[in-house]
Amino acid sequence: MNKVLLLFIIVFTLFSCDSKNIEQNREYNYPASKVWKHGVYSKYEARDLEGVFDGLEVDVIYSPEKNDIYVGRVVADTSKNLPLDEWLAMLKVPSKMSYWVDFKNLSKANAKQAMLIMDKLSEKYQIKDNLFIESPDVTALKTVKDKGYFTMLWVENLYWWKDRTKDDTIKVMNMIRSQIKELQPDAISCEYRMFPLLCDTFPEQNIHFWDTPKKNTPENVEFTKKLCENESVKVVLVDYDKPIDY
Repeated sequence: MNKVLLLFIIVFTLFSCDSKNIEQNREYNYPASKVWKHGVYSKYEARDLEGVFDGLEVDVIYSPEKNDIYVGRVVADTSKNLPLDEWLAMLKVPSKMSYWVDFKNLSKANAKQAMLIMDKLSEKYQIKDNLFIESPDVTALKTVKDKGYFTMLWVENLYWWKDRTKDDTIKVMNMIRSQIKELQPDAISCEYRMFPLLCDTFPEQNIHFWDTPKKNTPENVEFTKKLCENESVKVVLVDYDKPIDY
């Protein structure tokens, strides 16, 4: 994306919407490193990575049939029978870690009940202040926020669009701005290719990127460092075996 187009988009979105209401409403106590581990689906991997990374990302599914939260990306993963409770129990000191909880099926219909389960886990492991709950569903995240959790709004990725136009870009940026204004999330999240557009358009937001799937190569590490050096970027998920210095 050329610089002239980027400048146009930023100016257009800034003046087309009221930005005064788009501010962070509280502060998350981020750990020392912005580099967190992506996709920790095994309880044994979670145990092994404790103390290696400051933060772990895990995908979860709420099962209404079992009334529990399971580690996994799709509903079928609940059959593997790994409750989030069991995953957390493998950590020696869960309260000292940070968590990015990607709620794959969070919805208006199940958010209230899912948060009741999260309340029990948060109290048991003392992690409520250490975790973000991520979803693209603004309505569901309002329930999450009302329960006192830090919310992370998963935003649209323009780079998944085919043959996108300048008008598409403006439309999506304004949609994101509207969602932010409505929810007032504690962070927004997206894939790495939305850098630097998200940072330049929403510099007042805490921005979390997933820099995956990528191997630990000099070129990839340099880009991860570039992400981390941006003040608006607070977390970068990686598939590396260990964090990097930046």
